[in-house]
Amino acid sequence: MDNDLEPSTIMLIAGGAVLFISTFLDWFSIGEGGFSYGANAWEVNAFGFLGIFCAAIGVVVGGGVAASNFGNVSMPDRMLGFNHDQVHLILSSFALLVTVGLLFRGDVGIGLILGLLASGVMVAGSFMAMKPADGDGETPPTEF
Repeated sequence: MDNDLEPSTIMLIAGGAVLFISTFLDWFSIGEGGFSYGANAWEVNAFGFLGIFCAAIGVVVGGGVAASNFGNVSMPDRMLGFNHDQVHLILSSFALLVTVGLLFRGDVGIGLILGLLASGVMVAGSFMAMKPADGDGETPPTEF
């Protein structure tokens, strides 16, 4: 087992964990006439299934990366024609789009802000994982 984790791996695991935890915190606060009510991502009436999708994305991406690095779990090389880094990028981008889209609904709670930050960290970690760390990537052709 390799104990040296890349920064992109740490970002994906931590981002997935924070995204999952943020779904239990208030994403919105709804107040009328002196009463206030907080709605988290698990309340289907408030968000449809978008909050539950974000929680699932946090578990799948963060848990999958953690399982492959710490649990010696062998994952398939390709899923639906995409490699792991591309799947992580697609899923984390969807979570980022959902959280950005929900920002415009009203009184934003701390859970949605944490979810937005966590999904942004996951997108950045996915991009970092796709880039070769040692700079040995293919050199583009030159004119000379």
